[in-house]
Amino acid sequence: MDVRKMRTFGWTRVELTSRPSRVLYPIAWGLLPLGFIFMMWLFGSLQEFIPWLGAASMLLMLMGGLAGVSSRFGTLNASKVGIGLVSICFGVMVWALVAQETVSVAFGLVYSGISVYVLVKALDFIFRDSGYVFEREWDAKQKLPRQSLHDWDIKSTRFSQTCMALKRFNGNCFVQMYGVVRDGKSYLRFDLLGCQSKLEFKALNFGVEWPDFQAITLAEEE
Repeated sequence: MDVRKMRTFGWTRVELTSRPSRVLYPIAWGLLPLGFIFMMWLFGSLQEFIPWLGAASMLLMLMGGLAGVSSRFGTLNASKVGIGLVSICFGVMVWALVAQETVSVAFGLVYSGISVYVLVKALDFIFRDSGYVFEREWDAKQKLPRQSLHDWDIKSTRFSQTCMALKRFNGNCFVQMYGVVRDGKSYLRFDLLGCQSKLEFKALNFGVEWPDFQAITLAEEE
């Protein structure tokens, strides 16, 4: 598929606005408690505060991760993103185990370091995406043409601002359709996540009968 071909069938590309600062600030602040923990553990001082600082670090990391996820619709469907967030959530539990002296501080530091790395890789996956998102005006009363989507997982043919249909190419690359309402008008959006190059975009087989969508729109206008 080519971008120009999609425009021929009435789809226009959506320019996404990314705000990495919303993600970097809480993550940067979350790294500070880990640094304090390492020094406190190394010098054997204020040991009773270590679990609290560890839990606070993981919560700040989680805030950064959620900010990254909220920047793009449907990112939780990517396995890499899900693993990153789950590992941070388990990090809070690990520091609770440290407080109970079930596991050592060293284990908590190692686990936290690994989970932060996994989260950063997940966020890098989100922000390095090429942003192939398209939309076209769509009557909210019009149903999604099920017969025009081959090998798609149809969630709902009714217009919805949640995922209506999804097609997965692998664990971290998938395309979905969902509704958007803006300025009193409804749009159908085609959102591809996990594609990082134009060549990869052209090579993907979306299994969509594009003329059918155009025919529906023309019939509505008439």
